[in-house]
Amino acid sequence: MGRRLLGIAGDDATVISDMVARRLAETDGGSRYPQLPFHRVVTVCATILDPATSSVELRALGGDVFDERSQLAGFFRLITDELDQPRLISWNGNGFDLPVIRYRSMLHGVSAPGFYRTDGRWELDNYQKRHSDMHVDVMDVLSGYGASSRIGLGTLGKMLGLTGKSFIDGEVYEHILRGETERVVAYCKLDTLETLLIFLVWQFHRGAVSPDALRAWLRAAHTAAAAEPLDGWRDVAANLSSWPPWLR
Repeated sequence: MGRRLLGIAGDDATVISDMVARRLAETDGGSRYPQLPFHRVVTVCATILDPATSSVELRALGGDVFDERSQLAGFFRLITDELDQPRLISWNGNGFDLPVIRYRSMLHGVSAPGFYRTDGRWELDNYQKRHSDMHVDVMDVLSGYGASSRIGLGTLGKMLGLTGKSFIDGEVYEHILRGETERVVAYCKLDTLETLLIFLVWQFHRGAVSPDALRAWLRAAHTAAAAEPLDGWRDVAANLSSWPPWLR
């Protein structure tokens, strides 16, 4: 996008650095991140909880990180084909993830009519309605839909005693350009897992999840984290083995 629309020359690292510098300048240092349509998706991941079987699965939904179309198509395939319209849980999904997915899907010609269904049983409850249970943006809900300032996932996760984000120590694009794609995918998976964990604690707080169900689902989350290959997951699994302390 930097080359095509902004006329920036050079290799990928040079183009991205120039785009970051321009964004910092135009926002008076407020943001280094480009406007949403300019983001390129390198991985889409999900933590899938099946309440009926108490199973938890961590999954990367696309192919190669440089195949953006496969990431977008993989997301919609999971939501509309494999799982038949599951409840979607996100952190700032209304403000960032879903808009980026929509913009980039339009760029790549990814068709997803099932995601936008409003007929039949989806007429009153669908992914497009802000307050629908089909998509719960946990950050949005916990802030009172903007009545209080919105906080980051990492901030709340640390307050609740989770290990916090790991696997990367710089910008995502820096790791991608160095070929460290496994670390980026793991980072994305961990984001989805922590979003689920925070959602479950909130559900317990509001009386929608029993202590026994919460224990079962957290055990499943621990098992899923322990099965991941990168070493950083060992710390995540160790943390989950006794988290949260008030549920012991």
